[in-house]
Amino acid sequence: MTQPFVLDAYAARSCELKTLHAFTPGLEAPRREAPLPAFFHDPDAVEADVFGRLLASGASAIDLRPLRGTPSDEQEAAALRALDEGYDLIIGALLPRDWDAHRAGRPSVLLKVADGYVPVLVKFHRVQEACSPDAAPLSYSLLDDPLTRREFPGRRFRMSRSKAALQVAHQWRLLQATGRAASEPIVGLIGTERLTPPDAEDRHQHLVITWIDLNADGLLERYDVEHAERVRLASGALDGTDVAPDPVIHRECPYCVWLDRCSALLPADDLSLRIGKAPLDPQEVRALRSLGVRSVGDLADADLDALLLDFLPRVTRDGAEDRLRLIQRRARLIASGAELERTTAGSVELGEHELEIDLDIETSAKDHAYLWGFHVDDRASGRREYRAFARFEPMDAAAERELAAEAFAWLREVTAGRDAAVYHYSEYEMLRLHRLASGLRERGQGELADWAEGFAEEHFVDLFGVVRQHFFGANGLGLKVVASAGAGFGWRDESPGGLASQGWFDDAVGAASDAARAAARTRVLEYNEDDVLATWHLRRWVRSLD
Repeated sequence: MTQPFVLDAYAARSCELKTLHAFTPGLEAPRREAPLPAFFHDPDAVEADVFGRLLASGASAIDLRPLRGTPSDEQEAAALRALDEGYDLIIGALLPRDWDAHRAGRPSVLLKVADGYVPVLVKFHRVQEACSPDAAPLSYSLLDDPLTRREFPGRRFRMSRSKAALQVAHQWRLLQATGRAASEPIVGLIGTERLTPPDAEDRHQHLVITWIDLNADGLLERYDVEHAERVRLASGALDGTDVAPDPVIHRECPYCVWLDRCSALLPADDLSLRIGKAPLDPQEVRALRSLGVRSVGDLADADLDALLLDFLPRVTRDGAEDRLRLIQRRARLIASGAELERTTAGSVELGEHELEIDLDIETSAKDHAYLWGFHVDDRASGRREYRAFARFEPMDAAAERELAAEAFAWLREVTAGRDAAVYHYSEYEMLRLHRLASGLRERGQGELADWAEGFAEEHFVDLFGVVRQHFFGANGLGLKVVASAGAGFGWRDESPGGLASQGWFDDAVGAASDAARAAARTRVLEYNEDDVLATWHLRRWVRSLD
């Protein structure tokens, strides 16, 4: 007989192999520090803001977070008492474990409605998207008035966040087992969006609860299927009777401690292992495997029109045909040993200037720009140099603006009276510049902000836009891919990347020793210098094409 166990709200939304590994007796998790996803910017501050607003809303509320750390039985009893006492809002409740259904969980908030309670979760990402004004309006509540449902035309729940919906569906089922749930499975997600109510007299933006009907789009049914599969795997692992499914490498894997183990179980040419750009999801990969398409070579050689006849009925995600056609194109490139495919003929239009400057910005994990790096190529004098404006100290919005002002002032001085262009890769630098210019303008530096935005509109050149017009990439068209495969440029660092550089910045600011801080600063500066040198080499290569 299988020993009792429960699964948390993440199990049904996460890779099933995590559940299998977690319940396999004697299997110890690797000592691998998996990075947090990029959207995890100070979650404690986000939750403090959300719960503070709810507690200040005027609704009757009880905050059970102080009970964390006490025995779970006591926390569960406190949750039931709060439900029975009828508070409008219950924060941080540990719901009673449902041993029969193998569920445990702690919703962020339980909110009282007409005939019971509904669960609400705080998420650290966006959960809405724009839609046609003719579509059903978004159902939402302001955090400042959580008990009132409102409608917002032209917005809806973002189905690409359906995993978050599965997570709150778990809380719904757990609440339902207590007998205190509302009659309809309506649940809430608090994302990072801020909305201005359509009928508001001012333009103040509010954090909101996005309400989701779990019966819509089969979300509750999908949760039940996913949870049941994890229960089956956990039971089989404990009994030693189940065979592990083949791993599928997907977007969740870089943040998982089991990545190396799963990767080692796959052949080197496995489709999910090799296709990293816009990959197929696990359901799609398994559908292909069931049809005998397991490797890059299998897909590259497949008769796609015939394959689609059997593939499409096995998957549920929208756009599956277009995605598979794109993946086959990538597979054919990889199978041929090529990284880039030229999609046009002839020379590439890219004007030349007397002064050409390459720009790359580095930001911290808290989303503050701490480094503006420039490579200056004065083609009139033949002089080239790297110039960096950096602050290796704890950054806030004010420090970020001050640093941007220094960079803007220098750029204005060095380009004055010159035939100049500034090159960057993707729109990120432009977006950051406009955001910081707005902040400078609000703080009395409008003249410099106006110059920066005007100069950028006239003289900034997005090299990514140029590359995208003329190339297709087996692994996308990121700077590191294109500069390496096309221009033959190599970074000095063995593992260059924007996410990694955020960790280097943290070390540059807070490492224990002077030597460690100095080494991290050098690493960041060299990485940034290589980024701007990469766009310089890329530009030279593009101009050489004919």
